Amino acid sequence: MAKINVSIPDELLAEVDAIARELQRSRSGLVAEATERYVAGIAEERAAREREARIRQAMAHAREIAKKVPPGPPAEEIIRRDRDTDRGRLLRPQDFE
Repeated sequence: MAKINVSIPDELLAEVDAIARELQRSRSGLVAEATERYVAGIAEERAAREREARIRQAMAHAREIAKKVPPGPPAEEIIRRDRDTDRGRLLRPQDFE
């Protein structure tokens, strides 16, 4: 395991030491765990931003596709008609003409 030297404000060090005592942990162990959690949090935030970007991109792509597709019957109408048929088959756009 690597060892490093860091400089932190005295007040923060006092808080770290108090928490380490309370949890019966070493200062080094507490700082290592805190750093690990911080780095994991940054990775989670980065993944969330990337996910949001992919969703935005997919939505923009879907809007572009929607511009090229002729309008059809409202979804509610399709569902009601399908529900009300004895056959229970899915209706096609030509069923609404």
